[in-house]
Amino acid sequence: MKKLSLLFMMSALAFGVKAQDKDVPRFRIAVNGGYSYRIGKVPSSFSGDARDYMKRLKSGFNVGADVQYYFNDEWGVGVKYLRFQASGSGVVAAESPSDGYMRTNVADNIGITFYGATFCGRVYTKSDYSQAFLIGASLGYMRYRDNGQVAAYPVTIKGGALGSGLDVGYDIRIVRKLYAGAQFSYLAGTVGRVTIERAGMTETRELKDDQRENLSHLSLSAGLRFHL
Repeated sequence: MKKLSLLFMMSALAFGVKAQDKDVPRFRIAVNGGYSYRIGKVPSSFSGDARDYMKRLKSGFNVGADVQYYFNDEWGVGVKYLRFQASGSGVVAAESPSDGYMRTNVADNIGITFYGATFCGRVYTKSDYSQAFLIGASLGYMRYRDNGQVAAYPVTIKGGALGSGLDVGYDIRIVRKLYAGAQFSYLAGTVGRVTIERAGMTETRELKDDQRENLSHLSLSAGLRFHL
């Protein structure tokens, strides 16, 4: 009788552990939007109005998404998408395709897009899985594109670089599997070669160390998440 009772208790315990493990959300899908700020320094070659104009282009907005799969309560892998966007216009001293440097109207529409793989961890801070602290490290590709204009001439600058990132966030359940969350992200990358398209011509330019395009930026975002 004792053996049967012990066997029953062990079976119930094993079933309970299995059921609890089954209830742990395996997938996390997140969509985000918020504010971003590029942390790279403005090159010393820019001064006066041009320098002020470049500083204004450091601030922008971001949209992004994460899809993650967790092997257990704590560790998982996923994919990440994050886009930084900033635009502006002004009157500064700029390089014109026909007249060299002159004071003229300029406009920029800058996009920095990151695609990458993520190794992620999480800690559910409530036993009912209603709140979670999350962290992730990403590695991928950063694409840079500036659809700009100098005087009446459209100018497109394109480039790409290896990118890496770090995310820290917190999710709180709204109802059932739907959560709200906030996230802080840091992405880093530097472009050393760009392709410039203007006046019907295409030029590839190698950038010197002090001219490299620093794509690094900080992002603060919020959005909805699904824990499935």
